Amino acid sequence: MKKALCVLSAAVLAFMALSSCSKEEAPTAPDSPEATLTMTYAITPAFTATPTTTPTPDAVQTAVEVRSFVSVPGGTFTQTDGSESFSHTISSFYIGKCQVTYELWYEVYQWAIGSGYVFANAGREGNNGGTGIIPTTRKYEPVTTINWRDMIVWCNAYSEMTGRTPVYYTNEEKTIPLRDSTGGDYEDLINTTPGSFDNPYVNWSANGYRLPTEGEWEYAARYINGSSWTPHNYASGATADYTDDTATGLVAWYPYNSGDVTHDVGGKNPNALGIYDMSGNVREWCWDWYESYPGMSADYKGPANGSYRTYRGGSFYSSPDNLQSGFRFYFYPYSGLHDLGFRLVRTQ
Repeated sequence: MKKALCVLSAAVLAFMALSSCSKEEAPTAPDSPEATLTMTYAITPAFTATPTTTPTPDAVQTAVEVRSFVSVPGGTFTQTDGSESFSHTISSFYIGKCQVTYELWYEVYQWAIGSGYVFANAGREGNNGGTGIIPTTRKYEPVTTINWRDMIVWCNAYSEMTGRTPVYYTNEEKTIPLRDSTGGDYEDLINTTPGSFDNPYVNWSANGYRLPTEGEWEYAARYINGSSWTPHNYASGATADYTDDTATGLVAWYPYNSGDVTHDVGGKNPNALGIYDMSGNVREWCWDWYESYPGMSADYKGPANGSYRTYRGGSFYSSPDNLQSGFRFYFYPYSGLHDLGFRLVRTQ
């Protein structure tokens, strides 16, 4: 992998972040929307790869299937990225069988904007489809180009639309759900105000939809039977590490087989829990602010504040090492990417 020194303005940060990044020093957050920043970024050159010929199962292409959830039993595992580790006890929870599709995003989005919700981004159908359009034949591809703030507001909308209790709130009493992800004065800055879209009050016991914590995501990605775990350097559900094209190609859309585009969710083999695309297709936002791992913890939800939110899983476009179930990286919560989406969880 070649490393290139890129001098970028904050206005083009999201474009350059589309190139896959190895675990390097993060770009320095701008002090203001007009600030210019200098950063060192590791850019992965374009892939020249022989497509894998591993068989692909029929895609999960029904609205019922792509919206279904898997019950994840609680337990304790060693959460690790290969360099940092800690013992983490996770309570049982439900996780989406598939990444959130554009079809589901659009349905909830339309309900939401007619019910007092406001979003910074309308969402894109897959990596290069239309933005905010009526769903097409590509409707079961993941929604992309929405930021972290959009996702938690959308989660609240989905909860309210389906009669569930929202998770994210603007007030300490947790009576006013967060319904606005537009940036205003904080379009390119972190808003640390309690109750804001970057620092909401959270009802973790609510039965509504939310983003997974980083621990929940890795636990579900690596779970086999509660005592055995997929190694951290394997794609989720794979039988060999991420450098094995055959094993990886069976469970993930990535540059060696994707054709550099997103695909319908559920088109590869699921992991041991029956969850699809935990590695590949699109990266997935998590709740946590990015920081070094803590010591032994239970249901750790990350630090109280930070500059970047964590994402997991790798994508159709990213370097294959990003597909490792222990790989973690980060991005600004106010920015979106064409290969970055999300997956839902619910508290049990």
